Order: sequence, then structure tokens, then C-alpha cells
Amino acid sequence: MTTALEPIQNRYLRDKAFFRLRDAIVAGSLPPGSPLVISEIAALFELSSMPVREAFKRLVVEGLVDELPRRAHRVAPLTSASALNVLEIVGTLMIRAYELGVPRLADADIRAMRAALDDAAARAAAGDLTGVLADVHRLHGVVYAATGNPEFAHTIGKVAPRFDRVLYLWYAESLTAVGTSYRRDLVEALEAGRPDEAIELMRGAWDLFSDAIGRREEDGT
Repeated sequence: MTTALEPIQNRYLRDKAFFRLRDAIVAGSLPPGSPLVISEIAALFELSSMPVREAFKRLVVEGLVDELPRRAHRVAPLTSASALNVLEIVGTLMIRAYELGVPRLADADIRAMRAALDDAAARAAAGDLTGVLADVHRLHGVVYAATGNPEFAHTIGKVAPRFDRVLYLWYAESLTAVGTSYRRDLVEALEAGRPDEAIELMRGAWDLFSDAIGRREEDGT
């Protein structure tokens, strides 16, 4: 995942502008609350205003950009309240997915989760936190698929960028220490044939995560 606001020259300019802006917002290169001007972003990307305007529309729908009066825009602010709202939705869905999916995991699924965790740890050691996020989603995606209900992955995916921004900006230690986090204990529990323990680890992790975010002082950003 790249965050630099560099010129875009390839096809699908609208999509490329969208992903470049979304990555920059998630990683904090475009900080919460910062103004966004279509003409300025278009100039940075060396694009016309149209693909950037279309990208802004998609970012508004995703909740990462606010549309203000007189066609102004800003990066959506990040507060403890807004973060906890996102966490409540994602946590509820993930815990339920684990309750349904973990009992259905095959040995190959657990091996895939181990591979994703090991990749995440290697990326963390290299300082690639955006890569860590991708691997963490891959790890959990194995469980979503095991539920047999594609709506888990679909619905969580819609909220994932806002959730990722909270992780990246406010709980980065969960990413830098991914190899020794609850995710390691969870995978080890599955490898040892203790599915109930894995589900409890997921529940406990969300309680700790929510408590950590809830203790943050509001800073207005």
C-alpha cells in the first residue's frame, strides 16, 4: 500500500486516485481533519479534476472524507467516539464470524492463517505496517470464508478502511507486535485443537482494544 501523493499516469485514473487517497488517509499522511481541495490534489496527481472528484465521492461514502458546505471537503475527524462506533460494528461482526467459522476450520485453513501471521510478522520487522494490515485481514478472512456466509467479508470490508485508520494511527503497537499479539495465541490455540480458546481470545482482544481507545483523550482531530 503506497501513501505518497505522486503523479498517476496509468489507466483507471479514478480508481488509482481513490486508492492513493484512501491509503494516505488510513496511514495519516493526510491527517484527520485536514482540508482537501480537489484542484490541489489533481495538480499533485497530474490529473484533471474529474477523476479526483469521483474519488472524493467514493471516500465520502466510505466515511473517510466529509463533504462540507460550498463543495469543500476534509479528511473525516477521528475521535474516541467515532473510533468506538466503528469498533463496535467490526468487533460484533468479527466475534460472530469466529463463533460460526472457527468450528468449521479445516487443517488447511489453519495453515493458511499461520502463513498470514508469519508474513505479517516479517512485514512488521521490516516496518511495513500497511503490509501488516493486509496480512491481518488475510488471516481473519480465512475465518470469514469458513462461516459460509459471504456477507461477513463483504460487510466488514466496507468498514475496514475506517477500522484500519484507527489501528494505524491510535493502536500501532497492535501491528508492530503482531507476531506476539493475541493473534499468535489465537493461531496457536487453533493449531493445538482448542477452538473454544481461540474464540475467547478474540472476544478478549476486542475488549482490550475498545478499552484502550476509550481511554484516549479527545483531541478534536
